[in-house]
Amino acid sequence: MPSVRPSVFNQRERADGGPFLLIEPSEEDDGLSVDVFFTDTPPDDRTGSYPIERLLNVTPNSLRIFPLNVRQGRDDYLTPKYGHLDSIAVSRRVDRPYELPQTVEDVEAILEGLPDGFAKDFRFGLGLLWEYRAIPEAFAGQNKITLMIVHGGDEATLDPPFFILGIRRFHEIRREINRISARYQRDAKRDKDHYAYHMLFHAADPQVFPRLKKTLRADALADATSGGRDRVELSKRDRRVAVGLVRSNLEALAQSDTDALLSLKGEIEQVTLQQLINHFREMLAKNLPESRWQAFLMQNPFILSLAFAVPTIVVQGQVYAGGKRLSGRGGKITDFLCASASTGNLAVVEIKKPATDLLGGSPYRGDDVFAASTELSGTVAQVLDQRMTLQRELPNLKEQSERYDIHDYGTRCIIVAGVTPSDRARRKSLELLRNVLVGVTLLTFDELLARLEEIHAALSPSAELPTNGEAPF
Repeated sequence: MPSVRPSVFNQRERADGGPFLLIEPSEEDDGLSVDVFFTDTPPDDRTGSYPIERLLNVTPNSLRIFPLNVRQGRDDYLTPKYGHLDSIAVSRRVDRPYELPQTVEDVEAILEGLPDGFAKDFRFGLGLLWEYRAIPEAFAGQNKITLMIVHGGDEATLDPPFFILGIRRFHEIRREINRISARYQRDAKRDKDHYAYHMLFHAADPQVFPRLKKTLRADALADATSGGRDRVELSKRDRRVAVGLVRSNLEALAQSDTDALLSLKGEIEQVTLQQLINHFREMLAKNLPESRWQAFLMQNPFILSLAFAVPTIVVQGQVYAGGKRLSGRGGKITDFLCASASTGNLAVVEIKKPATDLLGGSPYRGDDVFAASTELSGTVAQVLDQRMTLQRELPNLKEQSERYDIHDYGTRCIIVAGVTPSDRARRKSLELLRNVLVGVTLLTFDELLARLEEIHAALSPSAELPTNGEAPF
């Protein structure tokens, strides 16, 4: 039988008067329990075995319902309607025990007394009304729960194989489901009207019927997230839309929710910085060429500024510093040209790889000191030569590029190369060497990363001030 909506299925009538109920004393009790069975087989055809299944068990204190799939011709015919949740027990009212039924009319009278939200016509398998199917479906993945017990109060107790549900809580769930359904029915009607207008009238005459601006229902986002309390996982497309919504409402947010907007800005900065740190760590773990590091620092010039003691801007990457011969060869190219944000004083930055050896392989004359490596010595000479060439040709370069805000008040040289040695002797030698370099600052990649991590820690809400009352450094 093809699947149809419950409202259509419920309107069907059978010529034979079925389905039918069979009422028998229960084998599980001594006269204080009655079983009610469901079957589609007319009395005259009940010979041998025929399809039949228990639908109800009635005792003075409890009505136990075994909701069934009752559409003939389907594979799930006469199986539990709610999977592993095979029964629902409704406790008696305090002032009225259940009367043991003897006739179909007695059964129907008992069912009429069920709480609102329960199906009361046995012909359709009982259980909860179709619009409240979310309640039993919530148990679909809970294989240990086989019986839901409904009784007085506001209880919600998980006690496998039972789930105990207070009737007041049941009705509150039911009312909220009604509110949700009504809300989304209104949303659906508005969307349908909006779509029909554009596909008919706007398509026929855009001048007379201009495109309507689509608006969200008031509090739509708040309702979808319980007022923002629920954490919602967004798809990639929804994330882009969410950013657009915030951007398009910035002025209104700044006026009505200044604190929240500033807090969001801080959180975004922290998350973005953490992602940058993670990416930095991943790159350090790989043997990447200089070009990859140059591209990374060009995309994130903020990292380069950490090599300076004052606020700094990156003027340009891969800068021609002059020095070409008449043949056109021999030009000096520096990786980055930076400048002080306040004075415009220049700095030349040269980038090497984290794998660059900063010290020689063997200690000098067997002592615990190490000389600078050939690569480090060469890099120092290279960056000093670039500075000399830049200083000589800076007036022409400023004129050609129309950058009159940069100056040579004592151009600095920065080298970012290698990583800090792990053993004490090499660390000492590195520190001795770079502290005697005149006009050249040497930073390792792991030191740049450490500075990023310190900034992230300082921005973190968990960062604590000193407990002795002193200001932090």
